[in-house]
Amino acid sequence: MIKSFTKKRVACGLLAASLGASMLVGSAGADPQQYDAFVGVGSDTTQDIMNAFAGYSNGVDYTPIQANASTNAAVRGDRQIISFDAIKPPYNTSNCIVSKLNGPAYYRPNGSGTGRKALNQSAGLGGGWTGSGGCGTLVDISGQIDFARSSSLASATGTDVTFIPLGRDALTFAYYKPGGTLAPVTGLTRAELAAIYTGATRQVINGVTIIPCGIQTGSGTYQSWRGNVQTNDTNDATATAQCNATSIDPVNNPTGRAQENEGPALKTRGDLLNASGPLAGTEFQVIIGFSASAFISKSAGLATPAPGPGITLGAITNDGAGNNLGVPISGTGPFLPVATFYNNAVFGRTVYNVLPTAVAAGAGNTPMKQIFVDTNADPLVNTSKICQATSTIQAYGYLPTSDCGSIATTRAWEAGAA
Repeated sequence: MIKSFTKKRVACGLLAASLGASMLVGSAGADPQQYDAFVGVGSDTTQDIMNAFAGYSNGVDYTPIQANASTNAAVRGDRQIISFDAIKPPYNTSNCIVSKLNGPAYYRPNGSGTGRKALNQSAGLGGGWTGSGGCGTLVDISGQIDFARSSSLASATGTDVTFIPLGRDALTFAYYKPGGTLAPVTGLTRAELAAIYTGATRQVINGVTIIPCGIQTGSGTYQSWRGNVQTNDTNDATATAQCNATSIDPVNNPTGRAQENEGPALKTRGDLLNASGPLAGTEFQVIIGFSASAFISKSAGLATPAPGPGITLGAITNDGAGNNLGVPISGTGPFLPVATFYNNAVFGRTVYNVLPTAVAAGAGNTPMKQIFVDTNADPLVNTSKICQATSTIQAYGYLPTSDCGSIATTRAWEAGAA
């Protein structure tokens, strides 16, 4: 088994010779399984659990998910997955990746929507993928990606791609209040969040000005949160402009919008705003949409970065239908999901792995189906190797779902590049 950090370092533009030298491990008489592994890209929210299914995540070794579709030595059936992070790990100097042996270098897909578009390009939609960020010009990435991680559904109806449920997650706001004498606002209604994210007029609650921060727009968390707080791209950009101006990650998010689920970055932005002229002496707090599963896994040390001091998940005191959901996690660490919140129709969500429908539902493709798809009509026996790993799903802060592995949900191709 090759650890994730080795695989990702290998996949960042090395020549084929050095790629082979760095991956030459495994049993005698067999090429390394990573050579023909199924490649995934996309969501930041689900990258860590998919790294775990690949065999290694944040310093922890796991038994990798593996298809064993054939006992014929001439037919490779022992295939695994590898999963590329949404943004470059600290040890990499480039956001260019090479996802398959002798493949082209292309820009790392960051976020659910971007990952899905890359999958569509890989499956042959056409148009090429951007080589921006030092990767060169548009390149053909056909056959370079096998699945996309997604924490949201695409909007366009169709049957081209299949969204396969992995588990249930929840969204609320994380907040940080940099000093002052007033207590932070720990709970907000959906209507209050809508007012906060609608435009330039600042909302003041109990004397505290609420400053919203924007999530990078390729993220499924952004897409879900935008719907939760009943805003649109234009209004969100206006409302979050002041926080976004405190850009602290110009490489991955040159627009100033935040990488999703990054607690320390929210604190940094709040501290920078606290030191600025317009807000000096003002009682305020910064908020941003945040995944409950990410907060759980990062608090437990299964993913990075940890939320950090002063970063707290807020309560949804009215979901718009009169339900006081509270906070989506319980306990003082290790945290646990609150099922009623996760299953809420507005602030709960399903996270997915996305496959071309021709692969998920077509003839053949047995190794892929073994890993991702529940092909058994018996609701008590799930055949998906991922869905069988319920202890890992729960450890990363998700609720297992009865529809894990289902191929019932489809959408249309999404055009575009990074």
